[in-house]
Amino acid sequence: MNTYHETLNYIRSLGKYSNPPHTDLSKIKYLCNLFDNPQDGCKTIHIAGTNGKGSTAAMLFNILKELGYKTGKFISPYIENFNERISTGKGDISEEDIVYYANKIKKTLDENNVLWGFMPNEFDFVTLMAFLYYRGKGCEIAVIETGLGGRLDPTNVIKSPLASVITQVGLDHMQILGDTVEKIALEKCGIIKEKSPVVLYPLNSENVIDAVKNTACEKNCEFIMPDVKFLKITEENIDFTQFEYKNKTYKTKLPGRHQVYNALTVIETAEHLFAEQGLCSRRVQEIYNAIYAGIEKTFFPARFEILSKEPLVIFDGAHNISGVTALKEAIKNLLPDKKIILICGMMRDKNPGELIKIIAGENFAERFIAVPVENPRAEQPRILCEIAQKYCRICEYRRDLNDLTRVFENIAGDHAAVCFGSLYLAGDIKKLCNYRINI
Repeated sequence: MNTYHETLNYIRSLGKYSNPPHTDLSKIKYLCNLFDNPQDGCKTIHIAGTNGKGSTAAMLFNILKELGYKTGKFISPYIENFNERISTGKGDISEEDIVYYANKIKKTLDENNVLWGFMPNEFDFVTLMAFLYYRGKGCEIAVIETGLGGRLDPTNVIKSPLASVITQVGLDHMQILGDTVEKIALEKCGIIKEKSPVVLYPLNSENVIDAVKNTACEKNCEFIMPDVKFLKITEENIDFTQFEYKNKTYKTKLPGRHQVYNALTVIETAEHLFAEQGLCSRRVQEIYNAIYAGIEKTFFPARFEILSKEPLVIFDGAHNISGVTALKEAIKNLLPDKKIILICGMMRDKNPGELIKIIAGENFAERFIAVPVENPRAEQPRILCEIAQKYCRICEYRRDLNDLTRVFENIAGDHAAVCFGSLYLAGDIKKLCNYRINI
């Protein structure tokens, strides 16, 4: 493979799922062993959960950078560019390095005549590439986000993380992970390793909390969860939220109260590792300064991202029950005086009937516009529109996403357009919005 685009085409040709499906981690362990186990090349913080993984990973990554660590970050999926998935403190992986490491992996697979059943799928391949890249760049600590679930996720080849972090757990990928939050939580708990501390997002259901606590106990792990009675939100708007936690002040530019709770999870993780476990030799005040700066500097795309202020256009990748619930609460808190236009594109396997009911119910939106998503799993805009007609007086659909340029041009000052339903929409919506702003 000579070019970046040839390399991406090859990686995508590997398919999203293993065939036959693996019921353990034997395949990824075998693949990593071919490269002398690069996953063991640096310390890790491992993150699983239904929602909030990316924001949590980004905050922890920035805190580590503030403390001077050579650090890496692995996230899934990307929003606009494949390179976003693998990064270090110096930025996203370059196109040249993607080509280099992909060729390195492919050559080794060919030389070892890897059997068909042990050939990597797309996520196996990218995970292996990330581990090799971090080792090659001399990373000291990598923040690793699972792709799906936890127990059988390829990232779970990690042996003993500095901490296992579990964010909000809800119903998603039920055909793979289970049909109850308890079953899904147990899959996420698969990342918990013997004697590694476990940090849990504080607003999970009691069933999730019990599942994580019990697993932590079985694995002889310290269990840590933020205590929300020490939280006080002091200022909140679409640009930032300022809050106090345990008598210390913090600020996040990630809108929505759910992001404050993600920040609490990050604070507890960082303080435990750096202040209590002594992983960092800095003074307490220096650690607080790094935590404050790391959280305050964090930006994560497609999470209540403001694409334009005049007119007000927001994109949020909410695509499951927990996500759309948090999005609706954020809109209520941050845009109380705005009339809402919901713009929705969604996968048919995400239970669009339930999600649209949650966010559009109670006459929440003045207008609902369904749009197409470039994905074979996408639901037809016409069907999304029919669902929304039960909850919203003005409903329409577009066969061509480019038609939204006219919508953006005609948004009144007392309105806000909120695009949601699938992260696959993010890049195209951003391009359309930027075009509208720049013409």
